[in-house]
Amino acid sequence: MLQQLKKTTAWRGITRRQWLKASGMGLGGLALGRFVVGCSGDTTAKAEQVCPDNACEYPNGIPTAEYGYATDLINSGAIYTPDMQKDLDPDEMRITFLGSAFPPTRRAQEMMSIFVEVGPWVENEGGGIGHATDSFVFDIGPGSITNYNALGISASRMNKVFVSHLHGDHMGDLPSLYCFGPSTDRKFPLYVFSHSPSEVPNPTAPPEYYDDGVTAFCEHFREAMRWHTESFSFLPTGWANYPVPSKTDWGLPHDPIPVGTDAPNDGFALVPIELPWRKVGGVAYDNPTTGVKITHFPVIHCRQASIGYKLEWNGLSMIYTSDTRPETNCIAQAKNPDPDTGVPRGVDVFIHEMILPPDLLTMKNLGLSSPPPPGENPAFDKAVAMTSDVEESSHTPQGAFAYLLGRIDPKPRLSVLAHFPVADDTVECALQSVKNHFPRSDYPVLGKDIVWATDLMVLRVKKSGITQLMGQVSDYTFMPSTNIYSPLNPPKYATPTMQLDQTTLIKPGENTYCENGY
Repeated sequence: MLQQLKKTTAWRGITRRQWLKASGMGLGGLALGRFVVGCSGDTTAKAEQVCPDNACEYPNGIPTAEYGYATDLINSGAIYTPDMQKDLDPDEMRITFLGSAFPPTRRAQEMMSIFVEVGPWVENEGGGIGHATDSFVFDIGPGSITNYNALGISASRMNKVFVSHLHGDHMGDLPSLYCFGPSTDRKFPLYVFSHSPSEVPNPTAPPEYYDDGVTAFCEHFREAMRWHTESFSFLPTGWANYPVPSKTDWGLPHDPIPVGTDAPNDGFALVPIELPWRKVGGVAYDNPTTGVKITHFPVIHCRQASIGYKLEWNGLSMIYTSDTRPETNCIAQAKNPDPDTGVPRGVDVFIHEMILPPDLLTMKNLGLSSPPPPGENPAFDKAVAMTSDVEESSHTPQGAFAYLLGRIDPKPRLSVLAHFPVADDTVECALQSVKNHFPRSDYPVLGKDIVWATDLMVLRVKKSGITQLMGQVSDYTFMPSTNIYSPLNPPKYATPTMQLDQTTLIKPGENTYCENGY
């Protein structure tokens, strides 16, 4: 079938409007996404706009196997290495992309995860590498933990995880972070912030509703990891003097209580912070000591309860919408009105998702150089229909983001597109769609106003400017430099072999092997 799909030619003049009308495919929810090119007016969609298919004219000769923007940053010397972690200025918010992919994962892009640190860097009282004044993980998708390790970010600095929604590509590395944190340097709980139950009726009830919020997730997750956590509990896993935060200390919406029976100063304690997803501007975290405030707002993605986040600190602001269809809460949050005057202030960094139009995404996923004409390959047409359903349910095509950006005033200092399969040709195509919604200006300029994220991209955000860097790491790093916490609580199991049946064990000795491992 793949060979059949690869026998393709360019589109033959039929428009997607004609194709959809003929095929009966309903894409009403993707109306914004159809304003791809040929748009006129001042970022205002009009019914008479022409939106041709294959608007990026594939095949277009633009490389698809590389992302030159990231390469150019490296070649220009805009490099970030693990030994630069301590170079976090007092007025700096550092944003690092450890995962940026649209599923499935790619070698250059793991699933979504963003690490945000605010300065200054401080020494750890017990010794070790130290840490930012405050730090946060936004989503922890599969594969991203590899990038955290490669950049030298240890588990103790990743104890607050803000999950936008409970899709596997946004929380799939929680097992690695949770399970192996206490055996490295996170000797205190893992706090998982996410949404309350969706309240979507179950069409095949009973039950009438599923308990699908973060509290229930953490309860089941904790028990699912039981064999692992017990087996590793011959090691000390808790910091005796850990200052257990209260609701007031962190400005939380409720008391931070671990699920299960773990002590509140143990590394295997898992603390859900459940956020009422319908609330616009609800406070998730408001730390009077570090000055960081994080609020949440509902977005439209696949199922009720998905949320975006806004982080504010020291006059700087960042929005991470995560996955969403184009919707108005993101616009209102990005306008960021002053709470006293109502005057829009804008945000410094606006991180929003973007995806290719359905035909181009299908083409790329199938390894084709151009989309076949409608009807020539039924299997391709079915794949496009399925992709269209996914986008109608969940995502923002490139033209739709352009329309959304046009509604934000003042504009973000930097818009960052994530959850997007970057390559020279896909980014060129997406940029073309965005710029066509701003026909009377040069906005947005790639690199200045807008950029597409890839893994290991680093933003150093200050009031004076935003510096873009690309991480350079070894593919063969071991564990990151850690922090030291003491005294530690005694391990639950007194010896390394207490949980083992050693009847069949081959012991070291003169006629077997050396006890020192050599």
